[in-house]
Amino acid sequence: MAHAAFGCSAEGDAPAAPAAVSEEQRAAALLDPAAILPPRAETVALADAVAIASSRAGAPAQAASLAELAGDLRVRLFRLDQAATDAREAMELYGAAATAFRAVADPVHVERACQAERRRALLAGELAHDAAVAYRELYLVSRRYAALAPPAPSGGAPRSQCLGAIAVALAQAAAYRPSGDALRALEQEGHRVEGVALALAPGSSAAPASSASSASAAPVQVTTAEATGDLVVAPRAPAATTGPVKITSIERHGSDKGARVVVELSAPTTFDVGTLAADQSAGKDARVFVDIARATSRGIAREIEVGGVLRRVRVGVQPNGTRVVLDLAANLHRRIFYLPDPFRIVVDVTTRAPVRDDKDNPGGAREVRRVAIDPGHGGNDTGAVGPTGLKEKDVTLDVAHRVAPLLARELKIETLLTRDSDTYVPLELRTARANAFHADLFVSIHCNASDNGRARGVQTFSLAAPHDGEATSAQLAARENAARAQRGGQGADLGDPDARLEVAAILSNLNVGDMAARSRHFAELLQRSSLASLSPRYPDTKDQGVRGAGFFVLAGADMPAALFETAFISNPEDEARLATADFRQKMADAVVNAIRAYREGK
Repeated sequence: MAHAAFGCSAEGDAPAAPAAVSEEQRAAALLDPAAILPPRAETVALADAVAIASSRAGAPAQAASLAELAGDLRVRLFRLDQAATDAREAMELYGAAATAFRAVADPVHVERACQAERRRALLAGELAHDAAVAYRELYLVSRRYAALAPPAPSGGAPRSQCLGAIAVALAQAAAYRPSGDALRALEQEGHRVEGVALALAPGSSAAPASSASSASAAPVQVTTAEATGDLVVAPRAPAATTGPVKITSIERHGSDKGARVVVELSAPTTFDVGTLAADQSAGKDARVFVDIARATSRGIAREIEVGGVLRRVRVGVQPNGTRVVLDLAANLHRRIFYLPDPFRIVVDVTTRAPVRDDKDNPGGAREVRRVAIDPGHGGNDTGAVGPTGLKEKDVTLDVAHRVAPLLARELKIETLLTRDSDTYVPLELRTARANAFHADLFVSIHCNASDNGRARGVQTFSLAAPHDGEATSAQLAARENAARAQRGGQGADLGDPDARLEVAAILSNLNVGDMAARSRHFAELLQRSSLASLSPRYPDTKDQGVRGAGFFVLAGADMPAALFETAFISNPEDEARLATADFRQKMADAVVNAIRAYREGK
């Protein structure tokens, strides 16, 4: 099937002066089959420049169009050189474009998202030299966009030209359709893809599904209590396994202001949540309980004393599973959600209301009295390791130790370090400590890494579905999320598009009020501050931008939170800088200056 450039046409009348031609215009012009491509290195650099512009674009539609354009240029290279790298890059860019187009959430852009994914699916089959691969990928695209497409008129043709083209392609490739168990597995995967698409569709979390079929398909169900702000994000039955599961551990962290309990299980399952008010006459505390279907708790203590607002955790056997009860010292705000691979149920309770908007004080000074600083990794979780052996865990702790005294001395801000020594702290408990501290801001400090070691520069993230479509953002989140050293380093494979969408469906519901916007704003301040701090001494510092991704360490933070990638420890030059006290101090200065700017209302 012939390749075509969708949505990014070449400019017919090129400006007379080459200097006036933008990179976008140059790339679009090179898509003309009659155009002569520059040397390969120059063409790759141009495609990369357009892809970077996509990641920095403010509007999703613009980001999508640029990612699509960069993908089209990579495909033209692939057609000429047959280099697999070009095809893989194009597939990632098409996936990025589709994600960003869907974020616009109107039929025209959903159609363009479908077209981008159709081309990605065909390219996957071509790269694998296997029509069965193309059939599988096209089938999954059709399931996703059939769920999102508007209904066809009675007796009329489908509204989506993309779905029509996919239907033709699937019919032509019918000989490569799987059978037996493979077909059933593909259909089950199709159900999951369709359900995730419905869960992420506009309005899916704000209101009940409009039909029974939609409700049953979505793998994530969200319930809220308007009066209290309580929130529950749970999987639906199709997203969970059907066999028995085991509670493998119960982690807890309590203080006089809040608490978090993390129940880890051997496999996904469903759960129900309930609350009971205190009954002083019967001597019973306020309680929140989680009924976990098909779960056993052999080897888990029946009663665990905690302290603070969470008196204890109790575990009891139920006819169809296990009940975990939290005995509370008072009626508290509650938030319950789950995280995949390993499957964990997270219960947060706090004395602080979850929604705190800035609407009453637009553009004015913000109250920042407490800040939580999270040095990434630690203990037997070294994080990324540089070419000469420099460990991420050592750099992040040193930078954090430089930040804390500056905040106390210059801004009179109380600081909590989620770890103060070379020890391992689970990702979920890092945010729990920040919540219990009632921090006003949360900064998780890390070092970036790339597979080829060439990438350089600083980058900042906030918790969000990666609508900027940057595939490397998802890969980085997957690496950081896998930092569970006590559990063999297992984590959700966020490089898988469907797993990435499921995690996005979970995490996007945790940003209440204007928390997502405030976190993004703080991340932008942190990125600008780092460049200002480094540029005088290190003028070649590369700005990798601000992006959204599904980092578990930011999940459930009830304050604006950002993850700060100080430099690429995998790059020899960046590693050499990270090893110096001067560079680390400038990173610490950047964090302090960003917090100052946020507090001043900038």
